[in-house]
Amino acid sequence: MLKNDIFRLKMYSEWISVPATRNAEDKRWSVLHTLPANAGRDVVIAVIKPLASNLGISTPSCDPSVLVSDKQVHWCMEVICFGLGLPLSEHEAIRDCVNVYCEWMLALTKPKVCVPKCICEDPNMYTRNMLNHLYNLFLPRNDNSADIINRQAVLCHRVLRTIETVAQESTIIERETWDAFLLFLLAINDTLLAPPSVPDDIGSHLCERILGVLVEVWLLACHRSFPSPSLWKTFRELACSWRHRIALVDQWNKVNLALTTHVLQFMYGSHFPTAKISDDDSHLVPTDMSNECIAQAWFRLLHTLGNPVDLCRPEVISQTPKFYHFALSSEMVIDPCQHPCLAVLPQIFYKAMKGISNLVDVFLGIAQPDIEEPVHIPRTYSQPTSSSSSTPPHNRRGFSKNLPKDPTNKGMQKASLISNLTSVKSGVNQPLCHNLSSNC
Repeated sequence: MLKNDIFRLKMYSEWISVPATRNAEDKRWSVLHTLPANAGRDVVIAVIKPLASNLGISTPSCDPSVLVSDKQVHWCMEVICFGLGLPLSEHEAIRDCVNVYCEWMLALTKPKVCVPKCICEDPNMYTRNMLNHLYNLFLPRNDNSADIINRQAVLCHRVLRTIETVAQESTIIERETWDAFLLFLLAINDTLLAPPSVPDDIGSHLCERILGVLVEVWLLACHRSFPSPSLWKTFRELACSWRHRIALVDQWNKVNLALTTHVLQFMYGSHFPTAKISDDDSHLVPTDMSNECIAQAWFRLLHTLGNPVDLCRPEVISQTPKFYHFALSSEMVIDPCQHPCLAVLPQIFYKAMKGISNLVDVFLGIAQPDIEEPVHIPRTYSQPTSSSSSTPPHNRRGFSKNLPKDPTNKGMQKASLISNLTSVKSGVNQPLCHNLSSNC
């Protein structure tokens, strides 16, 4: 076993990861969910209108909030929690719920007079509760029409901008609230990015944005309240199930290059040649972040995607519960690695190798070219053929690459798939990372 493999085996080995997505799912419910849907919707519309009209968004001023006690605020939050999960046909009500929560969350910075006094007195506790409810907004809806997805994306962007603002400007965020921000961002990323990607769904619309906010807020947390080993382990385990997303490798390359530049500055001094970084990426690392935090964040984020070689192995990347569920529910796909979205893995692998090559060049002081050579990314997915696999048939994990012609054989394939899915959930077989299981 190589020294690097031995190190990965021990990294975070004494820590357990946090079930971020499952916890978010457990905490997203309101008492209104126990009532008929129409009754809950009527309550939301009746309650949210007067609250949203006094936020000072459409008017130059606002009045003090009519909510004067914790009990009143918590009751309204139960209503808003339900409202955030309404169908997008109730767009106006959902928008009002988002606006109320965004203004209330800004109590961590400079609260408006319309924010209830009890929230201003304990903004951290209320923000953590609001994050539990805001998870509902990011859940995919049944209606996947372009107009519905665009409306949902706009509201999600509003929440993400507010989180960015609070993380950047607030000086009173407690450690527990930092952890809540990170877990919320991990949960929405996992909910939207872990499933096999489908063109023009809400995950594809928000992919780059939610990953960018996760990385930015994570680095701010490293500066203000360094994440625990459990959170780092959670980040890495979840990120391994997003590796079929091109945007993940793009963000990984950006943050690695930005952090590497800072590492070289304090290792070798300002005279050492520096990498060319865009203005947007140069702001990823907080200006007053300590060298120790930079070094720790650089090393840990570098290992977030595990073994980059796995990016060219669809039979490894697809070993996740979401890909298994798709194969189980699909009539045309037996092996999870047959999903059409994995056709972009060659481009993802190329981008990762190019990013690593850039890091090596930076360490060697080699100037980077001003213009990156273009990489063709297919706009539509095509069904990969059996010849596209780099793994010999006898080495594949109990799956048939070709579709079975015999219905009986097909049933046997599905049974084998269920058995493997059970292993995934029980942790007997760690498919999330394959060779990277040594990293967990």
